[in-house]
Amino acid sequence: MNTASIPLGNDRRINLWRFNQVMLLALASAASPRVLALNTGTDLNLSAKPIAGGMAGAAYTKPQEVSAALFGNPATLTQFKGFNFGLGAAILEPDVDNYQSNNGFTNRSHSLAQNYIAPDVALSGEVLPGFVVGAGVGVDSGLGADYRTHPINAGAGLGLGGAGLGGAATVPLDVELLSFSANVGAAYEVTPDLSLGAALTVGFGLGQFGTVGNTTGLAGLSGDFGGTTSSVHDISIRGALGATYQLTQDVKLGASIKTPLQYHYQNVLSTTVGGSQAYQDVKLEQPLEVTWGIAVNATPNLLLEADVAWKNWSKSSLYKDVYKDQFLAMLGGQYSLGNWQFRSGYSYASKLLRDEPNGTVGGFTGVGTLPLDTSVPGVLNSNDLIKVVQTTLGPVVWEHTVTAGVGYAFTPKFRLDSFAAYAFEGTADRSTLALGDYHVNASEWALGAGANFKF
Repeated sequence: MNTASIPLGNDRRINLWRFNQVMLLALASAASPRVLALNTGTDLNLSAKPIAGGMAGAAYTKPQEVSAALFGNPATLTQFKGFNFGLGAAILEPDVDNYQSNNGFTNRSHSLAQNYIAPDVALSGEVLPGFVVGAGVGVDSGLGADYRTHPINAGAGLGLGGAGLGGAATVPLDVELLSFSANVGAAYEVTPDLSLGAALTVGFGLGQFGTVGNTTGLAGLSGDFGGTTSSVHDISIRGALGATYQLTQDVKLGASIKTPLQYHYQNVLSTTVGGSQAYQDVKLEQPLEVTWGIAVNATPNLLLEADVAWKNWSKSSLYKDVYKDQFLAMLGGQYSLGNWQFRSGYSYASKLLRDEPNGTVGGFTGVGTLPLDTSVPGVLNSNDLIKVVQTTLGPVVWEHTVTAGVGYAFTPKFRLDSFAAYAFEGTADRSTLALGDYHVNASEWALGAGANFKF
């Protein structure tokens, strides 16, 4: 950690320079602001699948579509005998507002990163008695923010002469992170009751962090700067193991584990901290995940499932600086009435943001001319900047999501399904020593549909 030893005394100009420098850093370093996931952290889990989406993602034990089996618990692939093919997509619409308050001024920054599409395709085939293989492509996680037209304000009321409210400096943030997964999996029915499975994921990640366009209000301080981000990509792999056990005729148990997926984004963020321009690398890791659950045929027409997922965010690169480990509870039901299926679900995600974050994000040393992990006595605590970053991680603050879905089987070989989901608004607040107060409101809705074929 760097510590500035500038005396506060009467030298207001130096303190003002420091104050706005770190304020702008906090805002510019918000390089992972908006989350696409309905359920937990940045992960979608199974919440955007055409059928599982209507059951709040509760499909790790007895999924009703091949895609949920392949991307969830791979042992459940044995439940899809013959040849199965599914094709679908979901649209996700996050709604995030960030409020910055200081010296009697409050600015609202609304992110325009919306209209996200999550495609989903998978197939499976029983190649030997009791041995099923599958493959598919989908979106497993994402982040996005666009504050170019509603920039974050910094230093309102301090006479900076910027374009923001109260003469505040302005920072036009633009961030995009997307992870696409190509999965292959296999499962074997060891006994009529026990199935084991494994899956391999090849991930393709796209990322950019920082600012796009010019800042205002910094000319007399550290100097205005323009874009600091690059658009980069990487590939990575992860694995999954799973098991299911038919406890009774109507009760099935399941468990699975998924290894982390780490992307290494090279030369993604520019800084001049250190005296010369340099592009910094960052490692971003989707976490280790453990799931377990139970599915019950309560009646011949009613399926109920309850699953729990645990995510090890506290050990994941970049995320560990702002997140703590999280539990996700998923409850879903499906009622069959002739050729119709009606579904509903609810999920609860435990609080994710750390109360005391680290002093940096992903090991970045700075953004533009602004250093990270720096304290100024009486003005800035070493982790104040990352508290600001936390409040820009809007959608991860919600906890409660409700879903509904409907499907119709036109023939024994062809069906259509759809779902709708809404994550109720959540909020988060962070106060800093001298940077002011930060508040975020976030909610999200999603719609999805798909077709499933069985031969």
